Amino acid sequence: MKFDKKIFFCHIPKTAGTSLRLSLEQAVGEAAVVPSQALISHNCGRYPPLHVALQELQDKPDFRLFRGHYGFWVRTYLPKKTLTIVVLRDPVERTISNIRHFLADGKMTEKDALESLDQGRLPGADNLMCRYLGGTSIAAEGQELSDRFVASKTNPIDDYKALLKRAVSTCRSVNIVGFTDDMPALFERISQETGLPLTLRQDNRSRYPALSLSDRQLDVIRNHNTIDLRLYETMRAERNSNKLICLLRKTGMLGS
Repeated sequence: MKFDKKIFFCHIPKTAGTSLRLSLEQAVGEAAVVPSQALISHNCGRYPPLHVALQELQDKPDFRLFRGHYGFWVRTYLPKKTLTIVVLRDPVERTISNIRHFLADGKMTEKDALESLDQGRLPGADNLMCRYLGGTSIAAEGQELSDRFVASKTNPIDDYKALLKRAVSTCRSVNIVGFTDDMPALFERISQETGLPLTLRQDNRSRYPALSLSDRQLDVIRNHNTIDLRLYETMRAERNSNKLICLLRKTGMLGS
Protein backbone atom coordinates (compact mmCIF):
# COMPACT_ATOMS: atom_id res chain seq x y z
CA MET A 1 0.00 0.00 0.00
CA LYS A 2 1.39 3.36 -1.01
CA PHE A 3 1.14 5.98 1.70
CA ASP A 4 1.89 9.48 0.50
CA LYS A 5 0.50 11.57 3.38
CA LYS A 6 2.70 13.43 5.79
CA ILE A 7 2.53 12.59 9.50
CA PHE A 8 2.38 14.85 12.53
CA PHE A 9 3.03 13.16 15.85
CA CYS A 10 2.14 15.58 18.66
CA HIS A 11 4.48 14.14 21.28
CA ILE A 12 3.09 14.98 24.71
CA PRO A 13 5.91 14.48 27.26
CA LYS A 14 6.00 11.26 29.30
CA THR A 15 3.30 9.39 27.43
CA ALA A 16 5.69 6.66 26.20
CA GLY A 17 5.88 8.57 22.95
CA THR A 18 9.61 8.02 22.49
CA SER A 19 8.96 4.39 21.49
CA LEU A 20 6.56 5.51 18.77
CA ARG A 21 8.80 8.39 17.70
CA LEU A 22 11.80 6.15 17.13
CA SER A 23 9.74 3.55 15.29
CA LEU A 24 8.25 6.18 12.98
CA GLU A 25 11.67 7.69 12.32
CA GLN A 26 13.05 4.29 11.39
CA ALA A 27 10.11 3.58 9.10
CA VAL A 28 10.21 6.83 7.09
CA GLY A 29 13.97 7.32 7.12
CA GLU A 30 16.04 9.90 9.00
CA ALA A 31 16.30 12.24 6.00
CA ALA A 32 12.50 12.69 5.93
CA VAL A 33 12.11 13.70 9.58
CA VAL A 34 11.69 17.22 11.03
CA PRO A 35 13.20 18.36 13.33
CA SER A 36 16.31 16.56 12.10
CA GLN A 37 18.62 14.63 14.35
CA ALA A 38 21.23 17.30 13.69
CA LEU A 39 18.98 19.95 15.24
CA ILE A 40 18.20 17.69 18.19
CA SER A 41 21.90 16.96 18.76
CA HIS A 42 22.66 20.68 18.56
CA ASN A 43 20.04 21.23 21.27
CA CYS A 44 21.68 18.81 23.74
CA GLY A 45 19.56 15.85 22.67
CA ARG A 46 16.22 17.63 23.08
CA TYR A 47 13.73 18.88 20.54
CA PRO A 48 14.81 22.32 19.31
CA PRO A 49 12.80 25.51 19.99
CA LEU A 50 9.58 25.64 18.00
CA HIS A 51 10.65 28.44 15.64
CA VAL A 52 13.81 26.50 14.73
CA ALA A 53 11.78 23.38 13.94
CA LEU A 54 9.32 25.37 11.83
CA GLN A 55 12.16 26.97 9.87
CA GLU A 56 13.53 23.55 9.02
CA LEU A 57 10.01 22.50 8.08
CA GLN A 58 9.92 25.30 5.49
CA ASP A 59 13.35 24.31 4.22
CA LYS A 60 12.35 20.65 3.82
CA PRO A 61 8.98 20.54 1.98
CA ASP A 62 9.47 16.85 1.13
CA PHE A 63 9.45 15.80 4.81
CA ARG A 64 7.31 12.81 5.80
CA LEU A 65 7.28 13.06 9.59
CA PHE A 66 7.06 16.11 11.85
CA ARG A 67 7.21 15.28 15.55
CA GLY A 68 8.13 16.92 18.80
CA HIS A 69 7.02 18.38 22.11
CA TYR A 70 4.95 21.02 20.33
CA GLY A 71 1.31 22.01 20.80
CA PHE A 72 -1.24 20.47 18.48
CA TRP A 73 -2.08 23.92 17.09
CA VAL A 74 1.22 23.64 15.16
CA ARG A 75 -0.91 21.53 12.83
CA THR A 76 -1.85 24.81 11.08
CA TYR A 77 1.70 25.01 9.69
CA LEU A 78 1.37 21.60 8.01
CA PRO A 79 -0.32 20.45 4.79
CA LYS A 80 -4.09 19.95 5.08
CA LYS A 81 -4.12 16.17 4.63
CA THR A 82 -1.41 15.48 7.21
CA LEU A 83 -2.14 12.37 9.29
CA THR A 84 -2.21 13.31 12.98
CA ILE A 85 -1.27 11.08 15.93
CA VAL A 86 -1.58 11.66 19.68
CA VAL A 87 -0.86 9.38 22.65
CA LEU A 88 -2.67 9.89 25.97
CA ARG A 89 -1.64 8.56 29.36
CA ASP A 90 -3.29 8.36 32.75
CA PRO A 91 -2.56 11.90 34.07
CA VAL A 92 -1.39 10.74 37.51
CA GLU A 93 1.03 8.23 35.99
CA ARG A 94 2.20 10.79 33.44
CA THR A 95 2.88 13.40 36.13
CA ILE A 96 4.79 10.95 38.33
CA SER A 97 6.87 9.94 35.32
CA ASN A 98 7.53 13.61 34.61
CA ILE A 99 8.69 14.20 38.19
CA ARG A 100 11.04 11.20 37.95
CA HIS A 101 12.39 12.68 34.72
CA PHE A 102 13.13 15.97 36.50
CA LEU A 103 14.89 14.06 39.29
CA ALA A 104 16.97 12.01 36.85
CA ASP A 105 18.05 15.18 35.04
CA GLY A 106 18.99 16.86 38.31
CA LYS A 107 16.42 19.64 37.87
CA MET A 108 15.28 19.06 41.46
CA THR A 109 15.96 16.74 44.36
CA GLU A 110 13.55 14.10 45.60
CA LYS A 111 13.37 15.93 48.91
CA ASP A 112 12.28 19.15 47.16
CA ALA A 113 9.76 17.31 44.98
CA LEU A 114 8.13 15.56 47.93
CA GLU A 115 8.10 18.73 50.02
CA SER A 116 6.38 20.53 47.15
CA LEU A 117 3.65 17.88 47.07
CA ASP A 118 3.32 17.98 50.86
CA GLN A 119 2.71 21.73 50.57
CA GLY A 120 0.01 21.19 47.95
CA ARG A 121 2.14 22.30 44.99
CA LEU A 122 2.86 20.36 41.84
CA PRO A 123 6.50 20.06 40.71
CA GLY A 124 6.03 20.95 37.06
CA ALA A 125 3.14 21.93 34.81
CA ASP A 126 -0.44 21.01 35.58
CA ASN A 127 -2.91 19.57 33.03
CA LEU A 128 -0.19 19.25 30.41
CA MET A 129 -2.21 17.09 28.01
CA CYS A 130 -4.97 19.70 27.83
CA ARG A 131 -2.36 22.42 27.41
CA TYR A 132 -0.84 20.61 24.43
CA LEU A 133 -4.16 19.69 22.83
CA GLY A 134 -6.36 22.65 23.76
CA GLY A 135 -3.86 25.46 23.41
CA THR A 136 -4.65 28.12 20.84
CA SER A 137 -2.42 29.37 18.03
CA ILE A 138 0.20 31.92 19.03
CA ALA A 139 0.53 35.00 16.84
CA ALA A 140 4.29 35.50 16.95
CA GLU A 141 7.44 34.66 15.01
CA GLY A 142 11.01 33.60 15.70
CA GLN A 143 12.28 33.39 19.25
CA GLU A 144 9.15 35.14 20.54
CA LEU A 145 7.01 32.30 19.20
CA SER A 146 9.13 29.72 21.01
CA ASP A 147 9.21 31.73 24.25
CA ARG A 148 5.46 32.23 24.27
CA PHE A 149 4.84 28.54 23.58
CA VAL A 150 7.10 27.52 26.48
CA ALA A 151 5.28 30.00 28.72
CA SER A 152 1.91 28.57 27.65
CA LYS A 153 2.87 25.28 29.29
CA THR A 154 3.29 26.83 32.73
CA ASN A 155 1.19 30.00 32.83
CA PRO A 156 -1.94 29.86 35.01
CA ILE A 157 -4.96 28.55 33.12
CA ASP A 158 -7.56 31.29 32.65
CA ASP A 159 -10.57 29.14 31.80
CA TYR A 160 -10.39 25.44 32.69
CA LYS A 161 -13.76 24.61 31.13
CA ALA A 162 -12.87 26.23 27.80
CA LEU A 163 -9.44 24.55 27.70
CA LEU A 164 -10.96 21.14 28.37
CA LYS A 165 -13.60 21.71 25.69
CA ARG A 166 -10.93 22.61 23.12
CA ALA A 167 -8.77 19.62 24.12
CA VAL A 168 -11.67 17.17 23.73
CA SER A 169 -12.58 18.73 20.38
CA THR A 170 -8.97 18.41 19.24
CA CYS A 171 -8.79 14.75 20.27
CA ARG A 172 -11.93 14.03 18.28
CA SER A 173 -10.32 15.60 15.23
CA VAL A 174 -7.08 13.62 15.51
CA ASN A 175 -6.76 10.78 13.02
CA ILE A 176 -5.24 8.30 15.46
CA VAL A 177 -5.46 8.56 19.25
CA GLY A 178 -3.60 5.95 21.26
CA PHE A 179 -3.11 5.15 24.92
CA THR A 180 0.11 4.38 26.73
CA ASP A 181 -1.31 1.25 28.34
CA ASP A 182 -2.19 -0.23 24.94
CA MET A 183 0.72 0.60 22.67
CA PRO A 184 0.52 -2.62 20.60
CA ALA A 185 -2.97 -1.64 19.42
CA LEU A 186 -1.72 1.84 18.52
CA PHE A 187 1.23 0.49 16.53
CA GLU A 188 -1.03 -1.94 14.71
CA ARG A 189 -3.50 0.77 13.74
CA ILE A 190 -0.79 3.12 12.49
CA SER A 191 0.69 0.31 10.41
CA GLN A 192 -2.73 -0.48 8.96
CA GLU A 193 -3.38 3.19 8.13
CA THR A 194 0.03 3.93 6.65
CA GLY A 195 1.54 0.64 5.58
CA LEU A 196 4.68 1.57 7.51
CA PRO A 197 6.51 -1.33 9.20
CA LEU A 198 6.60 -0.28 12.85
CA THR A 199 8.53 -2.18 15.50
CA LEU A 200 7.22 -1.96 19.05
CA ARG A 201 10.12 -1.06 21.30
CA GLN A 202 10.68 0.22 24.82
CA ASP A 203 12.79 3.34 25.00
CA ASN A 204 13.42 6.27 27.32
CA ARG A 205 12.65 4.42 30.52
CA SER A 206 13.09 6.58 33.57
CA ARG A 207 16.61 6.58 34.96
CA TYR A 208 15.21 7.36 38.40
CA PRO A 209 13.76 4.71 40.75
CA ALA A 210 10.03 4.55 41.38
CA LEU A 211 8.68 7.05 43.88
CA SER A 212 6.80 6.01 46.98
CA LEU A 213 4.03 8.58 47.34
CA SER A 214 1.46 8.92 50.09
CA ASP A 215 -2.28 9.06 49.43
CA ARG A 216 -2.18 12.77 50.20
CA GLN A 217 0.62 13.39 47.71
CA LEU A 218 -1.27 11.45 45.04
CA ASP A 219 -4.36 13.53 45.80
CA VAL A 220 -2.32 16.69 45.19
CA ILE A 221 -1.35 15.35 41.77
CA ARG A 222 -4.98 14.51 40.97
CA ASN A 223 -6.23 17.89 42.18
CA HIS A 224 -3.75 19.68 39.91
CA ASN A 225 -4.75 17.61 36.86
CA THR A 226 -8.54 17.72 37.05
CA ILE A 227 -9.18 18.58 33.41
CA ASP A 228 -6.50 16.17 32.17
CA LEU A 229 -8.35 13.46 34.10
CA ARG A 230 -11.63 14.51 32.48
CA LEU A 231 -10.01 14.50 29.04
CA TYR A 232 -8.49 11.07 29.59
CA GLU A 233 -11.70 9.55 30.95
CA THR A 234 -13.74 11.02 28.09
CA MET A 235 -11.47 9.71 25.36
CA ARG A 236 -11.14 6.27 26.98
CA ALA A 237 -14.92 6.01 27.25
CA GLU A 238 -15.36 7.01 23.61
CA ARG A 239 -12.73 4.51 22.49
CA ASN A 240 -14.37 1.69 24.46
CA SER A 241 -17.76 2.64 23.04
CA ASN A 242 -16.38 2.56 19.50
CA LYS A 243 -14.74 -0.81 20.12
CA LEU A 244 -18.04 -2.20 21.40
CA ILE A 245 -19.89 -0.94 18.33
CA CYS A 246 -17.29 -2.54 16.05
CA LEU A 247 -17.56 -5.83 17.94
CA LEU A 248 -21.35 -5.84 17.70
CA ARG A 249 -21.15 -5.17 13.97
CA LYS A 250 -18.67 -8.00 13.46
CA THR A 251 -20.92 -10.41 15.32
CA GLY A 252 -23.98 -9.24 13.38
CA MET A 253 -25.70 -7.93 16.47
CA LEU A 254 -25.70 -4.38 15.10
CA GLY A 255 -26.56 -3.27 11.59
CA SER A 256 -23.76 -1.81 9.48
